Amino acid sequence: MVPERQYDISPRVQGIHRAGELRTLWLIARRAAVESLRDRMTIAINLLFSIGLPILIVQTVVRFQVAASAPGEGRALGQALAIYFLLLGLAPTSGAVGIACGQFAGEKEMGSLAPLLASPASNGAIFGGKILAAVLPALLFSIVAEVTFLINLLALIGVAGVRLLPVDLSLALLALVPGVAIFTATIGSLVSSRVRTFNTAQQISGLVLAPLTGSLAILAFRLPHVGTAGLVAVVAGVFALDALLIVVAARTWRREEVLAGR
Repeated sequence: MVPERQYDISPRVQGIHRAGELRTLWLIARRAAVESLRDRMTIAINLLFSIGLPILIVQTVVRFQVAASAPGEGRALGQALAIYFLLLGLAPTSGAVGIACGQFAGEKEMGSLAPLLASPASNGAIFGGKILAAVLPALLFSIVAEVTFLINLLALIGVAGVRLLPVDLSLALLALVPGVAIFTATIGSLVSSRVRTFNTAQQISGLVLAPLTGSLAILAFRLPHVGTAGLVAVVAGVFALDALLIVVAARTWRREEVLAGR
């Protein structure tokens, strides 16, 4: 007779299980993120977005806008600079979709996904790891883009000019970058996990994200007018949507169908 205590799950055992799941998630994310950075073409395109684009924007658009601004228009100029700060940070995150599409459909085509699905890793750990793997490289290049923008902005208008950036708006827009990166990677992973080929995943993800990207651009230009409480609500809403999408994607995924080759 099996002792009843063998069925008792204590908080200590639950903690060990949780730590093991988080470790599995991180191992999946680290391996996939490193592999995504081995492609030279991907790195070249991301460097173009993270270094070339900020320099171009500062030396053309921002330079012209600074020269055309009247002395009393510092607030409007600062808001415009904050929006550029957001858009330049978001530009490298577009690559997260491609990486996410390759994490499921791409690996399925190559036959390298099945061993992971046959492992004891949970759906949550697999999805979380794959999404994190797509987000981490994108955020790395986003940081490079933001730093490049600020350095060039400092060289163009000096410390006094950089101080025109509204602190609350700039911080909120900066927080939106990882939120949007997670969102796009989650959409890519959600689609990729349910189709057969990498190309199909990219096409469907692009169709889904195109109107959302346009809506985000419109929202970005309205954010300076919503106030601090509105900014906090928008950022919190994006991350809450991210969490909801990840949970729904993981719980509705039928990994046994993938293993069965359907």
